[in-house]
Amino acid sequence: MIAVDAMGGDYAPYVVIEGALRAAQRGIPVYLFGDKKKIYTHLDSLYKKWRTLPISIEPCTQIIGMEEEATRSVVRKKDASLVRAAQSVKDGRTSALVSAGNSGAVLVASTLIIGRVEGVIRPALGNFVPTHNGSIFCLDLGANTDCKAEYLEQFAYMGHIYVQLIKKIAAPRVALLSNGHEPYKGSVEVKATYELLQNNKDLNFVGNIEARDMFDGRVDILVTDGFVGNVLLKGIQGTIGVLFAWVRTESQTSWWKKLCGFFAKTLFKSIKQKTDHQRIGGALLLGIKHPVVVAHGCAQADAIMNAIIFAHDTVQSKRIVQFNETLSRLLSARRRFTAAVKQKVQSVFKWAKRSEQL
Repeated sequence: MIAVDAMGGDYAPYVVIEGALRAAQRGIPVYLFGDKKKIYTHLDSLYKKWRTLPISIEPCTQIIGMEEEATRSVVRKKDASLVRAAQSVKDGRTSALVSAGNSGAVLVASTLIIGRVEGVIRPALGNFVPTHNGSIFCLDLGANTDCKAEYLEQFAYMGHIYVQLIKKIAAPRVALLSNGHEPYKGSVEVKATYELLQNNKDLNFVGNIEARDMFDGRVDILVTDGFVGNVLLKGIQGTIGVLFAWVRTESQTSWWKKLCGFFAKTLFKSIKQKTDHQRIGGALLLGIKHPVVVAHGCAQADAIMNAIIFAHDTVQSKRIVQFNETLSRLLSARRRFTAAVKQKVQSVFKWAKRSEQL
């Protein structure tokens, strides 16, 4: 059963309820958390026989708004739909969480209530972005706006393991998003991350990459902080939207352009399906003990349905169980290696200091 934050999102609760209903009509059990009256009223208006579907409802009296401060809201609003939904995952009543609400609050609720995988410092939002000849897995797409180098290194591990599981690539190519391919380019943390990844024998690090080159198929995983990742993702979505708008406008300027547009409808439809974020549904919050899918704040009913289907498929495949086990093991080995290196450096330093005193 999938826990759904019915009150989260720019168009909640109505599009969330409709999306959950469509998922339930496909046989996926959903558990809606939110305003009881609104949920019942909207379900009745959509489908009178909804009670015959695998839909459960848990009334909640509070909502965490999109503009609210994340940590304070999660801690104080114990009866918020997001908090209660996350608690149901922790308790085992549901298997995964889906929310289109305040992404910061989803991160906090998932971290504090559901819990992080052992060794994970910060969870990260990851998802595949279509490229020229396939897709590239990008993370973080918005969970952590400020990142230290060790966070970004862990994101690289997450991407490495997830792409191995999904695409069956033995050594996926990892790149670091920067403003140039040279090692000396980027912010202080990006340059520090470059050094970490360059000396990491577990990962197939291929260096820095610029945003314009990420669609060329050169790499499998793109690592960045949540601020840049979210701006990048929304920039891509906005660019795609305006390109289609330009095509529609230009196709109306003459009779022969209208004719060309008519015959190209199938082509444009195929491209739109490939790039439509509503079809993708949501991104996985990796590094959490159980599946958490974060849908876009402006998600419509189709996107919510697809996010629920994605969460259900993730649970059924036990993908996250395998992912978490591998991640915990690799991070543990990395910590032991780092500790051993530090101890060796300290020993050399102490030896040199004693030598100077003699």
